Amino acid sequence: MAIETPNYKVIKKSGQIELREYQAYLTASVFVDSDSYGSAGNYAFGALADYIFGNNTKSGKIPMTAPVDTQMSEQIPMTAPVDTTKLKGHYKVSFTMPTSYTLKTLPKPNNGDVIIEQVPVRKMATIIFSGYTTDGKVNKRLSELKNWLSENKIKTSGEPILSRFDSPWKPGFIRHNELSLKIS
Repeated sequence: MAIETPNYKVIKKSGQIELREYQAYLTASVFVDSDSYGSAGNYAFGALADYIFGNNTKSGKIPMTAPVDTQMSEQIPMTAPVDTTKLKGHYKVSFTMPTSYTLKTLPKPNNGDVIIEQVPVRKMATIIFSGYTTDGKVNKRLSELKNWLSENKIKTSGEPILSRFDSPWKPGFIRHNELSLKIS
């Protein structure tokens, strides 16, 4: 079964590292306090899955896409409008929405913790890896990516985004993961 992913073009490739330009897309996100990428993703997954399985204003299912993104976040949803502030251990977990939807046609979540956002066109530096996304493995891959970016004099901004493409029951050695940083 093919699962939709965000559209991008590869600008440059070096081993497992790619510089990419992404088209704009929509996400449904939840902000959580957690001690790691893994536990943040596990906690938020339920609210996001509930939304796409029908807990929305149209009571309709939204097709599953990939990846599930987890990002250390500086944004904390407060009240309308959304204020921003930094809090260590605050993560944003996001499901990519199918491209068949727009901000106007995507059902609104019934759960106030689920936020719909438009991700703008952007360039990202990405390292691809397999296996389980333990904190040690994520930190090792992030270090490799940052070293390569430094050697190539490429500046980034923001926090790293961990993208996991596979279901929890898929064996680790064949899981597809990516770790990305926004190119400034």
